[in-house]
Amino acid sequence: MDTRSEENVQKNGIYKKFKSSVSRHPVFLTICVLFIISIVVYIISRFHTGFAEFWARNMSVGIRYITAMLTAIFPFSIAETLILLLPLGIAVTVWVSLRLSFKNEKRRLSKLVLTLVSILMIVCILFGLGFGPCYFRNSLADNLNLTDKPVSAESLYNTAVWLTESINEVIPYVSFSSEGESHMPYSFSMLSSVVNEAFNDFAAEYDFISSFSCPVKMLALSDAITYTHVSGIYSFFTGEANINVNYPDFITPFTVAHEMSHQRGIAREDEANFVAFLVCVQSDDAYMRYSGYLNVLREVMSALYKADKDLYAKYRNSYYPDKLAGEISAYSKFFDKYRDSTAAKVVSGTNDAYLSSQKVKAGVKSYGLVTDLAVAYYETNIENK
Repeated sequence: MDTRSEENVQKNGIYKKFKSSVSRHPVFLTICVLFIISIVVYIISRFHTGFAEFWARNMSVGIRYITAMLTAIFPFSIAETLILLLPLGIAVTVWVSLRLSFKNEKRRLSKLVLTLVSILMIVCILFGLGFGPCYFRNSLADNLNLTDKPVSAESLYNTAVWLTESINEVIPYVSFSSEGESHMPYSFSMLSSVVNEAFNDFAAEYDFISSFSCPVKMLALSDAITYTHVSGIYSFFTGEANINVNYPDFITPFTVAHEMSHQRGIAREDEANFVAFLVCVQSDDAYMRYSGYLNVLREVMSALYKADKDLYAKYRNSYYPDKLAGEISAYSKFFDKYRDSTAAKVVSGTNDAYLSSQKVKAGVKSYGLVTDLAVAYYETNIENK
């Protein structure tokens, strides 16, 4: 047999093995193809804003919607459950793998490996096609046509005054305890409906954000999670908006709207904060508006204090309502238990690394950049009218 014939035999052998493998594992092959496509889409999105915007508006919304609706049928957080079961899952997988190896059951061990690889690839697919590209889309300021100029101490002062005056309009409709904290006038399940309705009304005005109704999930270990200083988590692999219900009431509506913003394609943290603000303050519900205004006011006040302490003192002495002082004092007392936490430092460092990897240069500090958007919104839509 000549060399050419040997090469043909080898090629035919390789082809037959590949064909046999495909016929035996068609699902795995499909996952591999989708995995490659997700990598391509994600890479293109990182380098082409227009493509990322197109994908976020038209393609990834379907994936985010499907995952959200599939997990919505369960009343508990699937993501939290999976994370809690992860150590047990790893231990069982290692034990089964070792047992199969010792028994020399290569076929079953191969199936186990293929299953694990498939799960990892599916997670990557959900990120690469569903949520990852949203980090690289047009900025929220561009989509809202907001002015883009440096933020001054005076602009922070003016924005703080506007937010406070807006709060004063809704405070009469908010109930407070003798300790100073406000109380949400409805249950968590009703809050989910209120925010969904407000979100759908908001999305009807803008074409850059998707609209669908989906319940949010309470985190079962909310008290323990508070030590991480996390008030909510969007899990892209289950499509769930998970809420820490241990925080004071005024935090919760804003957090729900924030996590829903992620669920609907707003990936950057400052932008999710500002969309949450807009959803809350445009709601017909007084407590929603109170939560939206107060949560952004806290960030603006912090920025104003750092920028100009004299202007900050002027604002506090002239505009800051006693009701807000009582609210924040009660919040500070609540948070004392969780303030100095090693878990918070670990989670913050991990989150910072993750956000930086998605071209969010400010990392975890990006949460506070909502002040820039608030000022731009005030100067574009309020001050000039």
